[in-house]
Amino acid sequence: MSMNYLRFSASIFAIFLIIGIYVPFLPTWLEGRGLSPEQVGLVFAMALWARIPIGLTLAAIAEHTGRRKPIIILASIGILSGFYVFQFLDGYFALLIGWLIVGTLLTSVIPLVDSMVLLSVNSHNADYGRIRLWGSISFIAASVLGGYYLQGRGTETVLYMLIAASLFAVIASLGLPTITTQPRRAKRLAMFDLLHSKRFVTFILTTATLQASHAALYGFATISWLAAGISESVVGMLWAEGVLAEIALFTFGRKIMKRFEVWQVLALAAVAGIIRWSVLGSTASLPWLVAVQGLHAFTFAATHLAAVIYISREIPEDQSATAQGMYDGVAMGLVFGVAMFLAGWAYEIHAAKAFYIMALFSAGGIVGAIALRRAHKSSGPTKLN
Repeated sequence: MSMNYLRFSASIFAIFLIIGIYVPFLPTWLEGRGLSPEQVGLVFAMALWARIPIGLTLAAIAEHTGRRKPIIILASIGILSGFYVFQFLDGYFALLIGWLIVGTLLTSVIPLVDSMVLLSVNSHNADYGRIRLWGSISFIAASVLGGYYLQGRGTETVLYMLIAASLFAVIASLGLPTITTQPRRAKRLAMFDLLHSKRFVTFILTTATLQASHAALYGFATISWLAAGISESVVGMLWAEGVLAEIALFTFGRKIMKRFEVWQVLALAAVAGIIRWSVLGSTASLPWLVAVQGLHAFTFAATHLAAVIYISREIPEDQSATAQGMYDGVAMGLVFGVAMFLAGWAYEIHAAKAFYIMALFSAGGIVGAIALRRAHKSSGPTKLN
């Protein structure tokens, strides 16, 4: 086990520790500060939209300097400082601006760390999946153990947990290895070069469509399952099953999928999504839910693994941070936001319709995977090895 593996794993563990606390518990803290559910939703939505320009700006700085670690350290310090200042913020606009800064820094750090890991993958033959799985482990540990810890405690405890996790993230960022690339010499931003590549645009749209198909799951699955009479403890176990399946694929995915081309893995993820979302739209029977939650290994983890390996193989180093930021921002920001809007609209009409729309997103992923195959036919396959 190399020292770089431990350093990268610690950084990813720390970042997802923060995410595992804020995703389930920060809305409660915001409501405790007097925000309405609608205001809480807008606070998170603004950061979701802002992650694209902020993330791409940080990526451009990293590429033009050839250094990613100092940016990650400064962003981590900004996150810690922001959560500390949250103690003194009151009112909707103050909290909106506060989370706009902290939330965008947090989501922008992830692709930068991923970019560093992928550089190590290329130069030292590291296994990205076995590093990234620590993010999944951290998330489930924070959300489950955090729920137990918060029982009987006030909502301000959430903020103290976030400050502690952010301090850990700063320490972990200081321990990251120093990996540099040749500074980008071209004056124009790498984003414009990437957008001129038909292959890259096809790749981004395909992975974004597949990742955005999870919108109804994240937004409405718990509500739907509770309404069907499933207990909260069982709902928690269903979510845990999905994350454990994700961890399993990150652990063994390199060996399992190294014989496949990227477009084949994305097509598999799309088929798994069509099955998964169609079942969730058709029934709330517990045996069926248990059966399809395991497909999270393919619908999410396989898509993510294929995407980051594609970037590491196909994109030059002086464009890799921007490529990673575009994947993260478009997939989990722009397109995901559209999918969430459509899912909410459909759920208001009939709960099942939200999941059927997600099946259509997955079907679009099949079209994208085939288009990606054609785009790469002349240049040879990109395999997950």
